Amino acid sequence: MIPHIPETTTDTELRSAIMEGNLPTLLVVLNHLGEDDGLLEVGEQPSRGTIDGVHRISEASQTAIRERTFSALKKLRDGTIELPHLPDEDRLQQLASLLVGESVPPEYIPMLLEDMGFNDYAERTDQASTDPPSISNTERFSTIIIGCGVSGICMAVHLARLGQPYTIIEKNPSAGGTWLENTYPGCGVDSPNHFYSFSFEPNNDWPDFYSKREALHRYLEKVVDKYDIRRHVRFNTEVLGARYQLADRCWHVQTKDNQGALTERRANFLISAVGQLNRPFIPDIAGMKTFSGNQFHSARWNHNQDLVNARIGVIGTGASAMQIVPEIAPQAETLTVFQRTRHWIRFLDDYHRQVSSGKKWLLSHVPYYRNWYRFKLFWVYGDGIWESLHLDPAWPHPARSMNAENDRHRQLLVQNLTEALDSDADLMAKVIPDYPPFAKRMLIDNHWCKTLKRNNVELVTGPVKKITRKGIVDSQDTEHSVDVIIYATGFEATYFLKPMDIRGRSGQSLTALWGDDARMHLGMTLPDFPNFFVLYGPNTNLAHGGSHIFHVECQSQYIAKCITHMIGKNYREIEVRREPYEDYNRRLDEKHAQLVWSHPGVDSWYKNSRGRVVSVSPWRLVDYFHMTREPDLGDFNLAR
Repeated sequence: MIPHIPETTTDTELRSAIMEGNLPTLLVVLNHLGEDDGLLEVGEQPSRGTIDGVHRISEASQTAIRERTFSALKKLRDGTIELPHLPDEDRLQQLASLLVGESVPPEYIPMLLEDMGFNDYAERTDQASTDPPSISNTERFSTIIIGCGVSGICMAVHLARLGQPYTIIEKNPSAGGTWLENTYPGCGVDSPNHFYSFSFEPNNDWPDFYSKREALHRYLEKVVDKYDIRRHVRFNTEVLGARYQLADRCWHVQTKDNQGALTERRANFLISAVGQLNRPFIPDIAGMKTFSGNQFHSARWNHNQDLVNARIGVIGTGASAMQIVPEIAPQAETLTVFQRTRHWIRFLDDYHRQVSSGKKWLLSHVPYYRNWYRFKLFWVYGDGIWESLHLDPAWPHPARSMNAENDRHRQLLVQNLTEALDSDADLMAKVIPDYPPFAKRMLIDNHWCKTLKRNNVELVTGPVKKITRKGIVDSQDTEHSVDVIIYATGFEATYFLKPMDIRGRSGQSLTALWGDDARMHLGMTLPDFPNFFVLYGPNTNLAHGGSHIFHVECQSQYIAKCITHMIGKNYREIEVRREPYEDYNRRLDEKHAQLVWSHPGVDSWYKNSRGRVVSVSPWRLVDYFHMTREPDLGDFNLAR
């Protein structure tokens, strides 16, 4: 539904909101309304690569844009101008290019229409589905979804739209997945919230630009209730395994509830939505069992542990530690952080900012503002840096960067870190990496550098050698006395679907087939496993930018369309053929060989034990959008 400006909005309220608005977005809304009338001087345009984007626009022009916006929105409020129809794709491309300060290729426009909300959800499903099945057909088929986090919720919405019966099996007592389980101090998202949200369920009321876990969980719970998902969920129930039975061509799924009761459930389709980062990884460190204090993983936070005046040891300096350490440092007597590898850190102005009431008003009430603002976020935090992640064979410094642009990123990151650390030579040597930017997960500063300079905080580099009854011994054989140990050591990211025992047509175990080298067609399906799909599967994580939710929506729509085509043609089985499966994975590996995540000097959780990248996608967001927009039925064996 297109927003509208309430008739009761006063001129003062209108002006106040406009003053808080994102200027490039206001400019494009004016253009969209046909009210711009040459506001920019020659050579002026929004700056590329930034959200505010005003560096190349004079103060006079900025004032003129806001004044013209006030005039145009007054007319809309008073009904003296009508809201124009959605422009054609050529005009949308012009507006998108104006918004981001550079040329937007035409391949992005279909994605802009769908994901940025210019087409609503119902239109998108109807347009994409050819020969949709009748209700009587869909009722003959059932689906089991494993997991009720972001992916499971998204899939449920798409299946409900088709009238497809489904059941969600969820091991936890409530929905939310990651945003239910992770409750550590400072837990939050590191993607902009107005992009880290479902395209079909925008939230104009985010409290922060990068919201914390509580707001994210409330949002997901709201979606669950709005789309009547909760009654389809079997909470406190875990999937132990599943096997495809040839006799009835169904998946037989073994589950266990929290009382220990075992149940076998049957469904035509099985969809895993457990994700990549749901099983905590705790390294096997000598002496762990001898420690006299409490120890726990960050994803299983012990809220009964009193950290006030405690001597705390944190093992790990990745994304979770980046959020936890600044939160708990002020209450600790001492906080010792053990760092195995250094991480690149970037500084974002909006990371700690709340969304003002004026911005929320614009998002809620000004037609097209929310849509263009979402695209602005997508462009800046999406595919913008992708080219800079490719290896230039002629680049003379491959150990430190991939190419000239990647080196420019490096110089800026080093400059920002140097300033944040007050040019402290000792800390700079410990913190600044020697590998190319983006080769490991790029972290966002949560007052990390400021925290490292506290008198009660020590950063210890190198691997942990062992744990004793009293504390942690570092690689230099120095023992650090601690009362509690927190493992901020990530997840078992390379062992997909662990510990479930999934067996396909031949009876082969997926665990045995994959080991830590999972492969799927488009990250979603594989031969010998008919009617089986995976959301957030191998090589679908995002490391160059964007939003995990964007990929999940691409995948959910693709799977829904596969089911639509299958049921509409009265098929019982859909199974990807080996040739397209192998061709996709060959192209995927070839592309990764050119990219920063395969850099030989970097060990990361993106790679498996053989150095192959199994977690992250090598594709631009727009590439994956087009790959998954409509299934190629020639990729599949279909059987009645």
